[in-house]
Amino acid sequence: MAVGAVLIVLLFYLAIVAQITASSYDISRLQDQQRQLVAEQDQLRYQEVTLHAPAQVQQQAAQSGMQRIVPSSYVLANQVAIDLGSPIGDSPTDTTPRWLRAVALVVNTVGATRDVQAASKH
Repeated sequence: MAVGAVLIVLLFYLAIVAQITASSYDISRLQDQQRQLVAEQDQLRYQEVTLHAPAQVQQQAAQSGMQRIVPSSYVLANQVAIDLGSPIGDSPTDTTPRWLRAVALVVNTVGATRDVQAASKH
């Protein structure tokens, strides 16, 4: 009985060792495949960068019959009237009397009209 138990344990041990060895080969194969794919990816990235390089684009454009020309004229700009002597800062303060602003505030709050001040300046 002891010999049978030792034989069973030995068979289980051999099965586990065989499985570990097969897994080790699979891991090595997958690592090699990963290295190959990373190298291929790096090569593709390099090709992409070189295809979009300015010199390459210019060469391809020349091969297709395109050519770079120097602009012969520029767009004319309209003159803009700016008073460089005007003071920098906030716009002038409101010169409307305070009593008129107070009335406008009350009327706007009540809701009768929205532009009492604007209507009174005409």
